[in-house]
Amino acid sequence: MRRNENPFSPADDPLSDLLKDHAPTLWAARETSQQLLAALTSALSQNAGALAGIETVIAAGSLARLEAHAGSDFDGILIASPGGPSTVPDDMFDIVAACGLKPPKADGIYRATITAETLCRLSARGSLDEPPAHFGKRMQVLLDARAVTGEAAFRQLQREILDWYAGDSISRYPDAQWTLLINDLSRYLHAYAGWQQFKCARSDDDGWYLRQAKLRGSRMLTFAGLLLLLGESSVLGADKRAWVAARLGLSPLARVAAVMQPRDAAAFQRVLTDYEAVHALLATPAVRAELVARSPGPDAPSDGDFPASYARIHEHSGRLLRELSQFVLARRADWHPDFFSYLLF
Repeated sequence: MRRNENPFSPADDPLSDLLKDHAPTLWAARETSQQLLAALTSALSQNAGALAGIETVIAAGSLARLEAHAGSDFDGILIASPGGPSTVPDDMFDIVAACGLKPPKADGIYRATITAETLCRLSARGSLDEPPAHFGKRMQVLLDARAVTGEAAFRQLQREILDWYAGDSISRYPDAQWTLLINDLSRYLHAYAGWQQFKCARSDDDGWYLRQAKLRGSRMLTFAGLLLLLGESSVLGADKRAWVAARLGLSPLARVAAVMQPRDAAAFQRVLTDYEAVHALLATPAVRAELVARSPGPDAPSDGDFPASYARIHEHSGRLLRELSQFVLARRADWHPDFFSYLLF
């Protein structure tokens, strides 16, 4: 298996200076996320016993997007060595909590380990019988993931998953596209959106309006980050594999910036403005409390009117989605026509 360290350095990140001047809430979240990641990496490195048999601990979700705050959930993907443990000791999650992050639910998918071999098993290509947790974790490694421990093992896994999707065709045929990855990205996006549309479970800190706000904001931008990389690479022939691999170290927002800014800087600025507005609203405790309190539930049907805060989020996220859609459609003369065929059909 090949090792492929991502050649991007922090100085290559197209968001290095932009957030500080134009998106202060996202900038603050970025600073907090980097501090949380550093603290978690240090703490876990000093407690090797909690990670026996684990090749790499991968952060997903808001921490990987560099959009976390103190008290954010830790969505961790735990890659075990062959024959390694199926779970890790609770000590690890005590460390997570001590670093200021909310540990995953005791019965959730982020407590269970998985192996690189499972994620890269050739027989799983196109399978509809594969466990959703396997499919979801594979996608997350490409969508929004960042190593907490085992950086080299993480980069190797990320490249191997990309190769799993590429197969032999991308190296052999200049016009070959990311057919399976485009299909899986669409499957994941639409399955997730359909699930969230009718999930009405409520808790003290979660509800339908809050989940919809996240879906229309950070979740959709995360999907867009990978989709834009695939579109931009579509005309690069056999070089598309290396080009995409070199940019997987970027956060979803940075991926969007890397593709949009050179082609339409004004469009990216509009995306950033609305994304900052959504993030700022969701970073406000009173807004989150309203979204949860007004959410419909099994025993509490919707009153039919959007909460005021959700109406604002819906407006900003609607513009965000339209801007991203218009940018993709405007690339019909720039990206390979087969990319659009696979994306639509």
